Amino acid sequence: MTRAFKTILVLMLAMLSCGVVKAQKQMTFYEQYGHPMAVWNLQDVGKVTFEGGDIVVTHAAGTYSSPLAEVLSIKFTDDEQTPTSVSQILDDASQLRIATSESTLRVIGANSGTVAIWSVSGQQLYDNRSWRGEEINISHLERGIYIITINNSTFKFKK
Repeated sequence: MTRAFKTILVLMLAMLSCGVVKAQKQMTFYEQYGHPMAVWNLQDVGKVTFEGGDIVVTHAAGTYSSPLAEVLSIKFTDDEQTPTSVSQILDDASQLRIATSESTLRVIGANSGTVAIWSVSGQQLYDNRSWRGEEINISHLERGIYIITINNSTFKFKK
């Protein structure tokens, strides 16, 4: 091994040992009215796919399928139902809403944080880690269903 590689390896190990990591252990799907509709331990989940407008979870006990239109949000939590890996938690995430037009998306109930938009196939289409409440231009997106994460809340929207 070269000296530079050894130095980088030692620095990476030192950085890993300094941080405390709390693993997310559960995945919960919430229905349109904000009530949990399904909960899984992540260790039991084999994969999550999107097939023909449905979200499909393959897990230890079998397969769960639900129309994506019925899923309001998906949240990942530790076993105490505490959101993890969050840079900012809203005081009342249930007040968070999105409004779309043909060319813009507006977030109601939050004015800063991290925003990302994903296609249902899992491709990240937008990422803003220092979002300050401004409207998001979605004019370049094709008509379809998308997933947006705002801080620790996940929603779907239709364009």
